[in-house]
Amino acid sequence: MTETTLNPIRMVRDAAISVKGNARACIMAEPVFAIAHNLYAGYMTLYMLELGLTSTQVGLVTSLGLSVHILFSFISAYITDKLGRKNTTLIFDLIGWIGAQIVWALARNIWFFIAGAIINAFFRVVMNSWQCLMLEDSEPEVRVHIFSFLQVAGIVAGFFAPVGALLIKNITLIPAMRIMVAFANIPMIACITLRHRFVTETAAGLKRMQETKDLKMRESFQAYLPVLLRIAKDRVLIIALLLRSLNLIQLTIRSTFLAVLVTERLGFPAEIMATFHTVNSVVMLMALLFIMPMLSRFTSRWPISMGICFHLTATAVFLLSPPTKNYLLLMIGAILIALGTSIATPRIDAIVANSIANEDRSLVNAVIAVISLTISMPFGYIGGVLSGIDARLPFLLTLLVFLLCLLLLRAARLNGKPGTAPE
Repeated sequence: MTETTLNPIRMVRDAAISVKGNARACIMAEPVFAIAHNLYAGYMTLYMLELGLTSTQVGLVTSLGLSVHILFSFISAYITDKLGRKNTTLIFDLIGWIGAQIVWALARNIWFFIAGAIINAFFRVVMNSWQCLMLEDSEPEVRVHIFSFLQVAGIVAGFFAPVGALLIKNITLIPAMRIMVAFANIPMIACITLRHRFVTETAAGLKRMQETKDLKMRESFQAYLPVLLRIAKDRVLIIALLLRSLNLIQLTIRSTFLAVLVTERLGFPAEIMATFHTVNSVVMLMALLFIMPMLSRFTSRWPISMGICFHLTATAVFLLSPPTKNYLLLMIGAILIALGTSIATPRIDAIVANSIANEDRSLVNAVIAVISLTISMPFGYIGGVLSGIDARLPFLLTLLVFLLCLLLLRAARLNGKPGTAPE
């Protein structure tokens, strides 16, 4: 083996150098956006419960939001091609995040959260345009690095979680949340506008803008059926789509109900979620620096399986933890989730990204998003009903999801090269 292969720091440096252009601009802007969002995101469910919502209503708001995401995902390809990747990302980020955060800061009851979820669903258009903007002019082998560095951006945000905890401890949850959600608009507006300044429209984007100049929305939908038929014939894309859908289900449940389990079942105060996210961030950063480079020599199946096993073990830890404020078990759970996320998620995203040709990326992205969201949509409500019975039950469901992922990986026999679609 060469020295480069054995030196993870050098491998990270080389990976960073390989990320250029729009991808670099998007990644550089992401920490600011993530810090603003993560200040309050971990406490959103507790905020809703404190304002009088039940666990079932929290789940209902989550599922209603995902249902609107399906609508915006469906039309996202048309908007992205018509306006261009760059302009679409600017416009719908501002609506989806700034508009929603204003509503959340003023929230009084469930109707505010339903309205906020609907407005926030506008950002689903950006999930298409932003990925096109970031990936289309990049090389396939670089994309796994892009998704890994995006995780680093989220990790950086995790180190600011104690700020939110400190605010909650001093002025209580509801006023602290109103301040954090309202404040998030300032860095987000700066991030969105600066990113717009430094990115350029992609070659594929310019071509699609020209091709769709006179295209009507109804006419654009005629292209969806051929895409569905192509996906149905692509074994690799079907496997990646199922994995992404299952990952979205567990993420929906975990992000919505973990705080409920930790506070109501395990007996911790709300501020402990800051410590949880900080530990999670430290471990993810270490994994991305020292573990992921070593795994770059392996095919897709083994690292994804390993990441899912970490998630599976973390879920078991939370299910078996006694309601006695056991800090050691809580930190073990945070570490395992961090390892699972940092190892499995970039691989799954890279397989999907590299299975799509640039010329129809926006359309295929839209179809994939619609399918994934349709599969995962009911699980917000299901998780809410289960949480209302027992805070552990949603995580028993995620245990089954992870087992299904492992069975899928075993049956699929993924043998693809790192960062590419499996053979």
